[in-house]
Amino acid sequence: MIDKNLLKELRPYKHQSCVIVFLDVLRTVAVLARCFCLADIIDKMIFSHLKTETAVPYLTLLFLFFVMEIVAELLIKFFAHGIAAKVKRRLRASCIGELTHGSPFGPLQKGDSIMLLTDGIGSFEPYFAKFLPSLLTAVLLPLFVIIIALFYDWISALIFLATLPLIPFLMFLIGKKAEAENERQWLSLTALSKKFMDLISGIMVIKIYNRSEAELERLSKSGNEFSHSVLRVLRIAFLSAFFIELVATLSIAIIAVDIAFRLLDGHLVFFPAIFILLVAPEFYQPLRNVSSMFHEAMGALVNAVKIYGALPQTAAAEAEEGSAGVIKKARLEFQAVAFSYDEAGKEAVHDLNFVIEGGSKVAFVGRSGAGKSTIFSLLLKFVRPQKGKILVDGTDLNAIEDTSWYKNIAYVPQSAHIFCGSLRENICLGQQASSEALQKALVQAGLDSWVETLPQKLDTLLGSGNRSISEGQKRRIALARAFLADAPLLLLDEPMEGIDVATEDSIQKSLDLLSAGRTVITIAHRLESIKKADMIYVIEEGTVIERGTHDELCQNQGMYYEMVSNVKEDVDIG
Repeated sequence: MIDKNLLKELRPYKHQSCVIVFLDVLRTVAVLARCFCLADIIDKMIFSHLKTETAVPYLTLLFLFFVMEIVAELLIKFFAHGIAAKVKRRLRASCIGELTHGSPFGPLQKGDSIMLLTDGIGSFEPYFAKFLPSLLTAVLLPLFVIIIALFYDWISALIFLATLPLIPFLMFLIGKKAEAENERQWLSLTALSKKFMDLISGIMVIKIYNRSEAELERLSKSGNEFSHSVLRVLRIAFLSAFFIELVATLSIAIIAVDIAFRLLDGHLVFFPAIFILLVAPEFYQPLRNVSSMFHEAMGALVNAVKIYGALPQTAAAEAEEGSAGVIKKARLEFQAVAFSYDEAGKEAVHDLNFVIEGGSKVAFVGRSGAGKSTIFSLLLKFVRPQKGKILVDGTDLNAIEDTSWYKNIAYVPQSAHIFCGSLRENICLGQQASSEALQKALVQAGLDSWVETLPQKLDTLLGSGNRSISEGQKRRIALARAFLADAPLLLLDEPMEGIDVATEDSIQKSLDLLSAGRTVITIAHRLESIKKADMIYVIEEGTVIERGTHDELCQNQGMYYEMVSNVKEDVDIG
């Protein structure tokens, strides 16, 4: 029931946690003092004939203990909810940071992110605000009761000790089953969410192929599975609550019967007897409270495993002090690099050994699935080498801070993503750029004449629901982003793919201008894109099998020669 990762979240809030502990001790003292005062009043009323006028001080003291208990309870809730809110805020920020800066292949990118960011992190509220304070009370109050009971009635103290482990033992037995059912409930909810999102995103295809009823039936089936999983969890919750209440009630009854017989036999005086009877329900109440929140805590633990499994747990990948400098030469060296997307599966790349000199033009070719895109993912730090290392100007890439590394990279993908926003925002991507720098990037990318035809120029809205643009214009926007970045390392994922002949020449001129003075790495699918490369690496089954210039590789008559021979110039060879 205690997760070490969740407990670590309390470290920044040590002072608030200490205040909660102090308040819980104060509340425990107030509860015991209230029971003691009430027992004393009853004892004096029966045996000392306490009058109304003389009872006022006792009743005032009893009222003060009530107030102390209530105030302590409210303050505990105030501080606990405050800590819970701060923990949720930090975790959401970490998850969003992992979504935006982490690997696209990470756990948060697999469709669970919405559920984790909402219901997942939301389940930590009752864990921090209710369960942990109740657990603290369940430790302190029974301990105080047993110590005091030893002084007044050691037999009742032994009964307390004997019955105390029964409720935690029942919770332990039920917890195993509850954990499995909570996990199943989460999987059902995640599956339902994924199917619903797929249904929304593919609604046009579903309508065209007349699959509405079939898809709704599938969605209904997933909904029923989730409903059944919720009912299974509730069944365990109700059964566990019944048995725990039964144990607590029987334990109080045993104490009451024992005290009654000993009181009648004259082996016990009235004041200790009534005090123990008053304090017995208070003894078991914290354990009842913990059991009532048990299943909420189980849900939080299930979500914690998923959330902390998706977040980086160590600072191994963080930058060393002073390592976040500007890359000058952009010389890259792969030393026996290997990586697998599935730890139990085949390696996507392995034994990669090559050097890319600063300012050189390099191309990677190979069949689909050979490992070219994985090399880019490694360079973009979307994934990290599981074996070997990548050096940048002699520095391990893992030792370079992500934000610093991305400032030194310009990336032109096959299909540039256009965000919902203005053309200016789509080119600048949040960075501050002067009007002169932006205009220069537009000219270099060949966008200046097109921008002049737009109704609102750079403030024209693009993206979903706004002005649509051609594939060639998307590529030019990607080029403008790269020109504006002015980075020493340029990654090209075949920007000529799918471009018409009329647009190709002008984009090629922009690419030549962009490549000047930079280290350029190209994933090549077209022969024309790689003929001018200083070095061509042929990738097959995740490793380099040939390397050399276009002419050298053709003379060797290896795999590259076969690929070139089987296609005409400018035809896909990747």
